[in-house]
Amino acid sequence: MTEQVVYGQIKFSDGQTGLLNGTDGAAGANTDGTIGELKSDATFYVVSSSVGDQFPGKTITHASISAKSFLNYAYVLSREGTVAAMLPVFSRTSMCQNGLKPLCRAYVLKPGDTIQTLTTA
Repeated sequence: MTEQVVYGQIKFSDGQTGLLNGTDGAAGANTDGTIGELKSDATFYVVSSSVGDQFPGKTITHASISAKSFLNYAYVLSREGTVAAMLPVFSRTSMCQNGLKPLCRAYVLKPGDTIQTLTTA
């Protein structure tokens, strides 16, 4: 099994941007074939935490989640345990543009919400 670092950027309705980064281990380094949580970037937010705890009450309108070779999916898992919003995913090795893409439906974050990802080599 290999491990990939997952990165992400989310844009909120007020124009602010949230950075998500898996370089600090548990924050987003996924073992391929297992679901992992992508957390906020400790470099910018002092501590790495779940997206709902870092940005409570913010409305996600755009996102870009990427991994080195292949990212199967990324989604916001609500604190109730349901898939609240699917997020656009990209591979950093592809030729496609991977800027921020709009979500099908904006989502208001609540404390306890997480971003879940699945990578494949």
